[in-house]
Amino acid sequence: MGPAKRALHAAPAAEGGSAYAMLVAGMVAFGGTWPAGKVAAEHVAPAVVAVVRFALAAVLLWLWARVSGQPVRRPARRDLPLVLVLGLTVVFAYNLFFLYGVRHANATDGSILVPGLIPIVTAVLVWLALGERPTRHSVAGLLLAVAGLVVVARPGAGIDGDRLLGDLLFVGAACAWSLYTLAGRRATARYGSVAPNVYAASTGALLLVPVSFLDGGWSPLAHAPLQALGAIAYLSVFGTVLAFVAFYEGVRLIGAARASSYALLVPIFGVLSAVLVLQEPLRPTLALGGAIVLAGLWLAESGRRRAS
Repeated sequence: MGPAKRALHAAPAAEGGSAYAMLVAGMVAFGGTWPAGKVAAEHVAPAVVAVVRFALAAVLLWLWARVSGQPVRRPARRDLPLVLVLGLTVVFAYNLFFLYGVRHANATDGSILVPGLIPIVTAVLVWLALGERPTRHSVAGLLLAVAGLVVVARPGAGIDGDRLLGDLLFVGAACAWSLYTLAGRRATARYGSVAPNVYAASTGALLLVPVSFLDGGWSPLAHAPLQALGAIAYLSVFGTVLAFVAFYEGVRLIGAARASSYALLVPIFGVLSAVLVLQEPLRPTLALGGAIVLAGLWLAESGRRRAS
């Protein structure tokens, strides 16, 4: 093979390698939001954490869009309700459920329950709202994932009320994200992948401002320890901006179908980071249930890819 042909073969391989590295980095960053969220929410009101997180993220995402040649244009007036739904679901509702959830339950619970429930709830909503029936493989995979979630939650193991409340809040977080997935389809079709995330971050931060004056308000932020401030910075810079940019670049290089399967890594990195950073126990039921959830999501994803 001549030098020219070798160069032609090497370029796609290099792009593929960089795409995989970015996708893994993005999933690591998103998985780390679970321990970071718990550390931040233990010292600062969840709404305050979310306002700071997404106000900063909106600015950074806007700057990245400008630098990368994808300037964010204003949404059309007719799409303002859609922008409101984006901010209300994935930023306002999701983050209140997520951050209050980690106040009451282990981050390891949330890192399995939320990513495990999102595909299930989304599939049901898409079926009911859009009439898109899942394939048999997808249904089998989602049912297997449900079984794994039951093992993780251990409903018959006499869990305390505080953890039960946290797990129920995680269910709310999954439902909020699933609703965002439906609204995000329309927004992405009209504005691409970058602009809707800027819309959601900025709108959601504004919606959270009135709520941020409750539950202790802003004063604890001034006296928060360094690890709490670092956790908020991590949530914004790494858990939001880096995670999105890495996933977006991965999709650009290898396509959405192949890149979407990397979301299966989020529960793994979420559990590992919570165990390593917070020293939360890795319960046998958590490990077993998590493995079942991952197997179910993999089966559901393979069914979806086969249908497409």
